[in-house]
Amino acid sequence: MIDRKELHRLVDQLPEEKLPRMGELFRYLFDEEELDLNDGTKKEVDEARERVKDGEYVTLDELLEETRDV
Repeated sequence: MIDRKELHRLVDQLPEEKLPRMGELFRYLFDEEELDLNDGTKKEVDEARERVKDGEYVTLDELLEETRDV
């Protein structure tokens, strides 16, 4: 069975052109309707998506580096 660390490694190695398809897969796996999110969480998700569209994000490697000592 694959663990999170291995899954993250695999995603990091994906070629750029395959990222949209992987995004579709993740959206399918975590369909918001199935997650039964409350209104506050849905708002946070929408705001996060807008920040990503505006280029306000960190890479997985940056996040791991920032949280290494936490």
